[in-house]
Amino acid sequence: MAEPVVRPARNGVGVFFHSVTFRLLLYLLPVIGVVTVAFSLVNFQTTRQQLTQLAENSALRTSELIKRATHYGMLLNRKDDVHHTIRQLSRSPGVAGIRVYDKQGTIIFSANGAEIGRKVGQQAEACIDCHASGLAAPVEEPRSRFRQFRSPDGERILGLINPIRNEPSCSNAACHAHRSDQRVLGVLDVQMSMTFMEHAIVSTRSQLAWATLAMLLIVTLGTIVFIHRVVRRPVNRICEGTQRVAAGDFGTRIEVETDDEIGHLAAAFNRMTGDLQVARTELTAWSGELEKRVAEKTEELGRVQRQVAHVEKMTSLGKLAASVAHELNNPLAGILNYAKLIERQLGEEPIAESSRAELGRYLEAVQKESLRCGSIVRNLLSFARQGGVEPAPAHLNEIVRRSLMLIEHHLKLNEIRLETEPIEGDDELVCDAGQVQQALVALMINAIEAMSDARGGTLSVRLRRAGEPFEVLIGDTGVGIPMEIRAHIFEPFFSTKGKEGGVGLGLAVVYGITRNHGYTIELDSEPGVGTTFRLLLGRLPKPPPNGVPGQLPE
Repeated sequence: MAEPVVRPARNGVGVFFHSVTFRLLLYLLPVIGVVTVAFSLVNFQTTRQQLTQLAENSALRTSELIKRATHYGMLLNRKDDVHHTIRQLSRSPGVAGIRVYDKQGTIIFSANGAEIGRKVGQQAEACIDCHASGLAAPVEEPRSRFRQFRSPDGERILGLINPIRNEPSCSNAACHAHRSDQRVLGVLDVQMSMTFMEHAIVSTRSQLAWATLAMLLIVTLGTIVFIHRVVRRPVNRICEGTQRVAAGDFGTRIEVETDDEIGHLAAAFNRMTGDLQVARTELTAWSGELEKRVAEKTEELGRVQRQVAHVEKMTSLGKLAASVAHELNNPLAGILNYAKLIERQLGEEPIAESSRAELGRYLEAVQKESLRCGSIVRNLLSFARQGGVEPAPAHLNEIVRRSLMLIEHHLKLNEIRLETEPIEGDDELVCDAGQVQQALVALMINAIEAMSDARGGTLSVRLRRAGEPFEVLIGDTGVGIPMEIRAHIFEPFFSTKGKEGGVGLGLAVVYGITRNHGYTIELDSEPGVGTTFRLLLGRLPKPPPNGVPGQLPE
C-alpha cells in the first residue's frame, strides 16, 4: 500500500506564492507591462513626431517670412537692406542662422557676416540633398528640404533649404535680369534651434515614464482586485465548501453570484453536495436496514443452531428411550401375566373374604400400574421410532374430524367450547393418517389440559391452505407456556402438570411424528392468554435434510 504524501504546511507568504492569484498575476502583469510600455513608446514617438512637425512648420513659416521680407530688397538689388533684414530676423527667438546661396554655392547673404563670400561644395550638409548623387545641376525638388545636425557647441539645429525661384518680376527687372529659362536663382538656408523641442521631448518622456508607472500601478491594483473578486474569493468559497464536504457536512451550499463559469461551477458543486447528501441518507438507511437484517439473520442462525442442538438431543433421547422401552417391555409383560395368574389362583384357594378382597385390590393395582407402564413403553417406542411411516392418500378434514370425535368426551367433562374451521375444496394429502391423527389428538389433549383447572375456555381448530402446505392451527385459552420452558416442551418426560398429570410423552410423540413426516411445527404462546400450535403439513411427506425436522419452537 502506497504511503500518503505529506505536504509541509505553508505560511501566509508560501500560500500566496502557490495561489491562483499569484499565478494569474505572474502571467498577466508581464503582458500588461509590455502593453503599457509599448503604448507609452508609441505615444512618445507620436509626440516626438508631432513636435518635430511643429518645428518644421515653424521653420517653414520663418523661411517664407524671410523670403517675403527680403524679396523687395533683392528685387531692387538693395543688398544693404537685405543684410539688415536678415540680421534683424536672425535675432528672433529660435533662429540659429540665415544664409542665402547663389546658384554657384556662394554665400551672398548671412546673419554671420564672416561667412559672406564663402563658397561651399555640393557635398556640404546644406547642399547634399539638392545635388543628389553628385549631379552638377541642383535637383529642383529635393528628397527632404529639412535636415537636422548639431552645431559645434552641441546644439541641435533644424535646417530648411528653401529654393529662391526665378519669378517673372525678377527675370524682367532691368537691374539684374536673369534668363527666363533659369528656374532657381539661389537657396535660402534657414537654421532653427531645436533646444526648446529637446526640452519638450525630455519633459514629455519624463511625464510618459511617470504616467506609465502610474498606469502600471493602477492596472496592477485593478487586476489584483478583479482577480480577488472574480476568481480568488469564489474559488476560496468552493475550496472551503469542499473541505466541509470532506469533513462530512453534505449540507454545505455555495452562494451563486454570477452566471459565468465559476457560477456554473458553484451550481454544479451545490448539485453534487445535494446528491451526496441524498446518497448519504440512502446509505444510512441501507446501513440501518443491513444491520437489522444481519441481526435477524444472526437470530435466525442462532435459532437454527438451537434447533439442531435440540434435534440432536431429542435423537439421543429417542435412542435411549427405544433401548429402555425394549428393556422394560418384557419384564412388564411378565409382571402383568404373573398378576393375572395369582388372581386366578386366589379364586380357587379357600381364603377369607376380607383377605381375598384386600389381595384382589393389590393385584388390581399391580395390573393397573403394569398396564400404565406398558402404555408408557409404547409411547416411548412411538417417539423413538425412526421409520415406520406408511404414507397413503388421505383427507385432512377427515383426519381432524376423527380426532375431534376422540376428544369429544374430554371437552364435555371440562366444559370447553369448540371452534372449528375446515378447508374448503381440495384437502387431499399423502401421509400416515394414523400417526397424523395421533399427533393432532395429543395437541388437542394438551390444549384441554391447559384449560382444565379453570373450567371452561375455547379450543380452536382451524385448517388453512398456506400455498403448497396445509396449515393446522390448534389454539387454547389456557395458562400459556412461559418463555423459559418453551425449549423443553418436546423433550420426553418433561411436564408441568405435576405427578398426577402424566409423564410428559405426549408432545414428544408429536415431535417424533412431525420429524418422521418432514413437517414443521411452530409455537406461539402468551402466559395468561393461551397457546397456539401451528403445524405445516406438505401434500407429500419428505424426509428432512440430515434427518432434522422442520422448524421447532424455541
